[in-house]
Amino acid sequence: MLPDSITVGGEAAVAAAAQLTMRGYPARIAAPGEAAWLQVDFADEPMRGYQLTVGPANVELTAADGDNIFYGIESLTQVIDQADEGHVQGLAISDYPRFGYRSLMLDVVRCYLPMEEIKKIVDIASQLKINNLHLHLTDDNGWRMEIKQYPKLTEVGAWRVDRPELFPARQNPKEDEVATYGGYYTQQELRDLVRYASDRHITVIPEIEMPAHAVAAIASYPSLACPVVDEFVGVLPGIGGHMASVIMCAGKDSTLQFVRNVLDEVMDVFPSEYIHLGGDEANKEHWEQCELCQRRIAQEGLADCEELQGWFMDQINSYVQAHGRKAIGWDEVTLGRPKQPMTIMGWRGNGEAAVQFARTTGAPFIMTPALKTYFIRYQGPQWFEPFTYFGNITLKDVYDFDPVGQDWTPELTAQLQGIQGSMWTEFCRTPQDVQYMIFPRLLALADAAWRQRGDDDDADGSWADFIAAADAFLPRLDSAGINYARSMYNIQHLSQPNGEGTLTLTAQCVRPDAIISVEGRDDYAAPIVLDKSQRVRLQACAGNGVCGEPLVLNVQFNKATGRNVEPVNPSNPYAYALTNGIRGSLRNSDFEWAGWHNRNAEFIVDLGAEQPIESVILGNLANASVCVAMPKSVSLYTAGADKDFQIVTTLNIESDQIYPSEAKVTDIDFGRMPNRPVRYLRIVAENPGSVPMGLPREGAAVWLCFDEIVVN
Repeated sequence: MLPDSITVGGEAAVAAAAQLTMRGYPARIAAPGEAAWLQVDFADEPMRGYQLTVGPANVELTAADGDNIFYGIESLTQVIDQADEGHVQGLAISDYPRFGYRSLMLDVVRCYLPMEEIKKIVDIASQLKINNLHLHLTDDNGWRMEIKQYPKLTEVGAWRVDRPELFPARQNPKEDEVATYGGYYTQQELRDLVRYASDRHITVIPEIEMPAHAVAAIASYPSLACPVVDEFVGVLPGIGGHMASVIMCAGKDSTLQFVRNVLDEVMDVFPSEYIHLGGDEANKEHWEQCELCQRRIAQEGLADCEELQGWFMDQINSYVQAHGRKAIGWDEVTLGRPKQPMTIMGWRGNGEAAVQFARTTGAPFIMTPALKTYFIRYQGPQWFEPFTYFGNITLKDVYDFDPVGQDWTPELTAQLQGIQGSMWTEFCRTPQDVQYMIFPRLLALADAAWRQRGDDDDADGSWADFIAAADAFLPRLDSAGINYARSMYNIQHLSQPNGEGTLTLTAQCVRPDAIISVEGRDDYAAPIVLDKSQRVRLQACAGNGVCGEPLVLNVQFNKATGRNVEPVNPSNPYAYALTNGIRGSLRNSDFEWAGWHNRNAEFIVDLGAEQPIESVILGNLANASVCVAMPKSVSLYTAGADKDFQIVTTLNIESDQIYPSEAKVTDIDFGRMPNRPVRYLRIVAENPGSVPMGLPREGAAVWLCFDEIVVN
């Protein structure tokens, strides 16, 4: 039974009592001769992690070091939280982390967070045994750290023009516009954050981006850019288009000195072993044109601009090392073949570039792959989520993440320092928005970073155990005022044509204890076969009594519904969306749009038998801010059973309609059909090329996205 007052004794009693009190369990140091309910000591012999034993009358915690004392206390408080009426006896835990580096990256540039909000996240992260906070302090969209030698970095660089549009749709600033959105942290505030985090056994790792993602710095000090840049450069409200290609000039010694001077102040504030130097997404357009950069390439015997970036990063890395620190860089730095040792952070795709570089060079690396641990992505069925980029990374996806490949050697595995969840905040406007995207996925990231992998790790019981533990932890988020997502209760649907004119509708929820109900039917137990237009309402409810958002699908049948679609070179895994009876949302990644990237779209629909038809309509989504466009032209052909296609019409889309700045669904109507029997429809849509100059995504290749084909 948990005592009313926790007495603590042993070598680490003072720290343990303070931690318990901080977590809401008042504790005091046991008096001389008084039996302690919690005995906390360091191990006499070498050990990993900690050993926690809960007996009938007391608790013993033995650990390798102070960090593991802290982790043991965190485990004890979670045991107490889950105990039945305070009964916590009869338990033994021997525990240690799988990875030494367990991190959350927090982007405070795109969405500025007040310091108390950062501390709130740090506090919860520490309870999850996260031990690093990677703080993304500078980017194109703002500069968030006071640098005393360069005051304009915060006078100018910390502020941007406030735009109400979604991040990728925001126009660049004009020279005379007033910048009102932003903020920065004083060095004293950041020192205080370092102490606050350290008290919770978290190291704050600063990131100063270079040579790209530095528009805020260049807007503050234009001489940092190459001389060929002769246009106004302002702090970017959004993605930036052409202005985002402006990067630091590698040909100027003054640029290198600027970075060194900045890092002097950064390293004075942050005592972390690591300093993150960025290095990602550097457009070399201006370096190619810059006489100074080309001269540097010749002087240093470099092959090209990629090697120039490698040289640039080596110069700064050497400076960091001279101060007793280690550098981290995003995985693009490997393209420049750096010669100085650096820890590589693998983010592109599944992090393959970092793995390959580590395999060939022996470099240490950290995994934060965009397809697995980027919290900017949707965390549940997109129909219920705030708008963001790309596809889904659910709570279970994060839980299942294992960075270690099956073909890895023991040496390569040993080079892996750990994993990180990365919270980019382009689509966030408030601290509550940021919290929603981080939690509860950070619980799964922390579990994946700590949990030892076994042969039965993928068993359903393991995931169910995690869900039970997460349910017990969520009240802590409630108490802390954290706005966390409940996406794990929502249903992801899939409606697929079977080729015979009917649909198969499947539904799933990531929670293993969820029961899905279907309005007007028994509880969902198998795919539902649909053969007519109808409204289908589904809802998942978990064993803890929490229900998800009702999913209402308005299924509409026409002559094409449930029929086969044959994409013509290449195949398209989402072609089913063209005849599955459900219209897509304004999100091109919601699994209800068939997309073709940087190519024409062509597909054939088999109506099953020859029949007269009167009209054909094709659903289309366009949104230039996420590189989705209307076709330049679209042609319809029809054929009977002989597949002898004859053109019906070609529709040319007006140029001012092709690239709407906001998401727009258009039904492309091919008009009245010729009076002849039709079995096959063939549609060919011409890709318009790339986003035109002047728009935020200028020059980017575009998608064509189509959903329902309506044939009457």
